[in-house]
Amino acid sequence: MSRSVNKIILVGNVGRDPEVRDTKTGKRVANFSLATNRKVSGGEEQRTEWHRLVCWNALAQLAEDYIRTGDRLYVEGRVEYDSWERDGVTIPSVEIHVQELVMLSGSRAEAA
Repeated sequence: MSRSVNKIILVGNVGRDPEVRDTKTGKRVANFSLATNRKVSGGEEQRTEWHRLVCWNALAQLAEDYIRTGDRLYVEGRVEYDSWERDGVTIPSVEIHVQELVMLSGSRAEAA
């Protein structure tokens, strides 16, 4: 059996406050976006890439309590591909399911 790896590491800034809810089965889930930047055209132009993040249970609670728009984060997780249908058109989606999260811009708990 061959071994495979699905791991992504991102460092970027939160694009919007986490949207947190409970699933029907009682699991807590948070969704928010993270922006990363990269240089293109020989380093003269900068492009922003947006990533959809999903946090579950304890990480979802942490996101709800402490993460806000503009915060800088280090994130490790796995990439999940899916699709959904709207008006007969299949729309692909990509999400990063967060497994580790480190706040790089300081904690709001420290400010309290």
